[in-house]
Amino acid sequence: MIAALNALGRRGITWCTNSGRNFEDQAEILRRAVADGLQAVPDAVMFNEAYIRSFDGDELPAWRAWNAAARQSLREFQPRVQAVLRRRLDQWGSAYRILRAVLEEDATAFLVSNEGDLAARFAAELSAALVSVPGAVVLRNGGWVAVLPSHLGKGWVLAAYMRSRSLEPDEVLAIGDQLNDISMLNGRVTDAIGCPSDAAAEVKSVVMRAGGIVAARPGYLGTLELLERFCGIGTSRSGGHL
Repeated sequence: MIAALNALGRRGITWCTNSGRNFEDQAEILRRAVADGLQAVPDAVMFNEAYIRSFDGDELPAWRAWNAAARQSLREFQPRVQAVLRRRLDQWGSAYRILRAVLEEDATAFLVSNEGDLAARFAAELSAALVSVPGAVVLRNGGWVAVLPSHLGKGWVLAAYMRSRSLEPDEVLAIGDQLNDISMLNGRVTDAIGCPSDAAAEVKSVVMRAGGIVAARPGYLGTLELLERFCGIGTSRSGGHL
């Protein structure tokens, strides 16, 4: 993967991360990758499905404005969510084997045992409990279940990044495999979308309906397959974005 990213950099194609992980976790992963030979560092790190920074922690003026608005929105939204959920946490903790609860001023997330369909059932019950909170959306990535307002999430953050770089939908490729990736894989943000063969069934369905590509290979091999296709498409162009 490092070799592929470096090859993209040599061709003038920039790339970004877009993750539910926080900035510090992503930065540590990237620092290890740099130590292992990564030269083409990401143009932006999108984190917590809400914010944008550069790899070194800086913010463009457009990102600073976006981040401030997102932070203010979350600080108004999450207390309403948590007020509804707190009285049921003890009951849910045992029923769904909640391993970790993140209840912060701008974040509400739970790590649930990924055995069977526990995470899916917990996400469904969470959604039902939050019908009284306007705009509340429950997102899932494996055993992680998070709550965001409907105007945030990976697709919205990617769109904000694209505006900051004056990018059009046909200039950006988005790749993902989990349910919280759907907002950037539904064809509403970018024209080029794809997922590996072992992506969640719902993700593959969304990608196919949007005219995207489901790779023949799983995991990082599927991502490499999609990168190869993107590079082939882009051979006549001087640059692009991933």
